[in-house]
Amino acid sequence: EDGLADVADGFGGGRDTAAKLEIMRDSRLGTYGALILMVSFVTKLSALAALPDAIVVQSLIAAHALARGVLPVMSMGLPYARQDGLAANAGRPDLATAGIAGAFALVVALLALPGSDALWAALVAAAVAIGMAWLAQRQIGGQTGDVLGGAEQLGETAILVLLAARLA
Repeated sequence: EDGLADVADGFGGGRDTAAKLEIMRDSRLGTYGALILMVSFVTKLSALAALPDAIVVQSLIAAHALARGVLPVMSMGLPYARQDGLAANAGRPDLATAGIAGAFALVVALLALPGSDALWAALVAAAVAIGMAWLAQRQIGGQTGDVLGGAEQLGETAILVLLAARLA
């Protein structure tokens, strides 16, 4: 949630790349960050409330795994927006590591959900990661730890909304 809020504050409030990165590094919560956290929370809660009780836990497990499983591929494909941040310190995964992470996430989703729902959820996770990567490249020239965290939260939310639409 911190990454999502920082991305919203930086991308929404910064006038140029340097200002956006500085806002994202600031630990205080701004207006855009507070707003996106409220929207995210209400959206997740609404999606979970719409799901049948018998599938809530499985949906959370699948959404959690898939939203994180795409991050190594996203990290592999984006340059660092700054050289001294969390993303740069964590390092860049190689193709094998990214593939294993994605495959593991897909297996978890397939074990938790019916096959077609798991595959649709994986496609949504990939689409959100691609969209966030495109936005981060345009806004700040690459990735930060906040961008990866924000992508995870958006992916998780989108997957839960998809599952609520398909399974409710």
